[in-house]
Amino acid sequence: MKTSDVRTAYLEFFQERGHKLVPSDSLVPQDDPTVLFTPAGMNQFKDQFLGRGDLSVRRAVSCQKCFRADDIDEVGRTPCHHSFFEMLGNFSFGDYFKKGAIELAWEFIIDRLELDRDKLYVSVYEDDDESYDCWKNEIGMPADRIYRLDEHENFWPADAPTKSPPGMLCGPCTEIFYDMGPQPHCPDPAHCDITCECKRYVEIWNLVLQQYQKGEQPGELHPLDMQNIDTGMGLERTAAVMQGVFSNYQTDVFAPIVNEVVRLLAVDYDPDKLDKHQGVRRIADHVRAVAFLIGDGVLPANDGRGYVERRLIRRAMLDGLDLGAREPFLYAVVPVVGRVMNDVYPEIEQRRENIARIIRAEEERFQSTLANGSRLLDELVADLQSKGLSTLPGVEAFRLYDTYGLPFEVTEQILDDRGMSTDRDGFDREMDRQRAQARSASGIESEVFDSGPVSKVKEQAEPTEFLGYETHTAEAVVLALIVGNELVDTAEAGDEVTAVLDRTPFYGEAGGQIGDTGSIQTESGSVDVLDTQRASGGYFLHVGKVTDGRIVAGDRATCTVDIARRRAIARAHTGTHLLQHALRKVLGAHVEQAGSHVAPDRLRFDFSHFEAAKPDELERIEEIVNDCILEGADVAVEEMPLEAAKSAGALAFFGEKYGETVRVVRIGEYSIELCGGTHLESVAQVGLLRITSESSIASGTRRIEAVTGREALALGRRREAMLSRAAEKLGTDEGRVLDRIQNLFEENRALRDDIKKLKQRGAGESADDIIADAAEVCGVKLIIHESELRPDELRELCDVLKRKLKSGVVVLGSGEGGKLSLVCGVTDDLTDRLNAGKLVKDIAAAAGGGGGGRPDMAQAGGKDPSKLGDALGTAPDVIAAYLEKTN
Repeated sequence: MKTSDVRTAYLEFFQERGHKLVPSDSLVPQDDPTVLFTPAGMNQFKDQFLGRGDLSVRRAVSCQKCFRADDIDEVGRTPCHHSFFEMLGNFSFGDYFKKGAIELAWEFIIDRLELDRDKLYVSVYEDDDESYDCWKNEIGMPADRIYRLDEHENFWPADAPTKSPPGMLCGPCTEIFYDMGPQPHCPDPAHCDITCECKRYVEIWNLVLQQYQKGEQPGELHPLDMQNIDTGMGLERTAAVMQGVFSNYQTDVFAPIVNEVVRLLAVDYDPDKLDKHQGVRRIADHVRAVAFLIGDGVLPANDGRGYVERRLIRRAMLDGLDLGAREPFLYAVVPVVGRVMNDVYPEIEQRRENIARIIRAEEERFQSTLANGSRLLDELVADLQSKGLSTLPGVEAFRLYDTYGLPFEVTEQILDDRGMSTDRDGFDREMDRQRAQARSASGIESEVFDSGPVSKVKEQAEPTEFLGYETHTAEAVVLALIVGNELVDTAEAGDEVTAVLDRTPFYGEAGGQIGDTGSIQTESGSVDVLDTQRASGGYFLHVGKVTDGRIVAGDRATCTVDIARRRAIARAHTGTHLLQHALRKVLGAHVEQAGSHVAPDRLRFDFSHFEAAKPDELERIEEIVNDCILEGADVAVEEMPLEAAKSAGALAFFGEKYGETVRVVRIGEYSIELCGGTHLESVAQVGLLRITSESSIASGTRRIEAVTGREALALGRRREAMLSRAAEKLGTDEGRVLDRIQNLFEENRALRDDIKKLKQRGAGESADDIIADAAEVCGVKLIIHESELRPDELRELCDVLKRKLKSGVVVLGSGEGGKLSLVCGVTDDLTDRLNAGKLVKDIAAAAGGGGGGRPDMAQAGGKDPSKLGDALGTAPDVIAAYLEKTN
């Protein structure tokens, strides 16, 4: 059975049994601050599990795209661990419970998948007699194939009864295993069971039986009024079972990717040997994962999600280097990923060129980084040897790993070849410190379910009804007030407050468009709304300050949006759609939205492209947008089924999750996009759009910033005023400013050339005077001279003095421009005894500066010119010390 058939069979089976099919959430959770990536199918149903929000659905089924980095070290080493994977899940919110979940699972496995029941084993939590009895008495599972395991293995979350925080929803779980047959690498074949690490018994399904809420004390569990079911069946693992192969990497969705890696690297690969070529499997997994992460809008970066993605690419590249790769190759695997996943995830195939370009750019960047890291290691080794040391500090090994991508093992091997060692303990301490900082910086919490005042609002109120597409004012009821981090009944004048209403005309920030501002007025007080945000489940949060009287929960209120600001935002948003149209027309159809920010005073549009847009291209893009504005086409908005919108050619923002019905914004005949933002009635109302900048923000991703309407007019006026002032200062007409500037450049260049010639002539004439003051150190002539020359002029003077001196050392210093500059020259006959680079470095150190260079000529600098005398004063002793070493 193909993987796609397993997926279809599962979804159809549970739909036939009253479960609503829910589309996969994005790998980037939209409303869940507790996780970086979507790790399981249950995450998008958190509110339902907590009994709040939309409870119209009691049974659901999904196939969820998941990403986990916690088992990253197992990827490639075992036959069934992945970073990206698909999780099949059926869910019950207060509907069926243990008996129903177990019976449904067994029916699907036996009747639909037709698995051999004699090869099936199960585990239950050691104290869960109800599940044990159901398996034994209702299903007929022999007692010797039912395992009772502890809370670490069969409770969710693991160890929840003793270690989870108070309030956490939890419960026992029961898992289903399939016997793949004896494994040659099993450590103890005679006693092999479902707990053995050889993976003979592969877990294919986990049924979480959510029935408790954690109390304050360890082991304190309170039964829930609403008991839930959360299951997860690994699609790749189940497909391996159905296809009769031991490893997921041998299934129909992985084997083609593995084979392409083998072909590109020309590796002699045996899929049956788990202990060999783990790197091949890891590369296949990581390229697939990165393709899906990019498809969901994650770009390589130095922090957050982008950093995790970058590390995946680099791990795969290092595996490639170990296997003989010398050029970028990961990008070439993307078309195969797109092809094998095309039946369910066509967006990967559709975007394969962009995804491949982003990966290739990252590979090329890392190649350069690795080269820099190797050079730095050589410098560190030389420095250690010069000091008579033989151990590289752990902090330096970590810097080579973290910044330059050099694995610890590579650093260790290079040092070992040179008879040196590395501080492994110090490296591990730095790694632990970074992990702790990453957890803190990401803001990721350990709790799976959100808490706080907003969660309490969800328990007692329906989601907010949004009226802002039709009106800018509305009557509403104040459902809840939050001051600080507490729900309150009343907010007084001066309080910073967050108000939740039953209905609102205020747009909550989403899709790149910032939230509305305005006012909320009740009989007893008023709130100045400074921002509007959204919480998961459709709750709008009106953030502001009580400016008069008091606001009381339950009061009726009049809501008024700042219409001038809303219109300015709409101009920018409609302008953004026009901008995407123009970008695709000028730069190519590969251009795709990678992010946006729409505000009243500016807009920002991030898009996929692999070089800077040329000035003439930017001019053409701006021209197309403004031509569209002049044409004045209508902006039409309609709702339609998602598939109908796609068939009509609507552009979607990849990574965004869309429901079955979507909002489509159509502008004339040239733009059609899925969009939930607020827009104008006609593009003519945009008025004008001016591009203010174009830049790079990541590999293969560019950013354009622009202004519209009154802001574009103001920009033009500022530029006109600047041109007028420049013409006045230059004493010419506005039309001749460039000519005048060019003339001044030429005059300035001629004057600088004249000055340079005079200084060179003067340097030659004064060189004899300077040489006359030369001292002698250990038999070597030494010139020390302070001047007011620039660094380039110091070098020229140094050359003149060396020629005239014939044998000796020259040290020159200057404080020109508020900075300390030093130049040191050594004549060729002395470079075997004295090195100008080392001399100037030690001399500059006396002033807190640094530098270096060639043995015959070097320069240094510092921030404090007042210490120039101190630095020059050390020169005789520094030079004497080096000469004594060589005598």
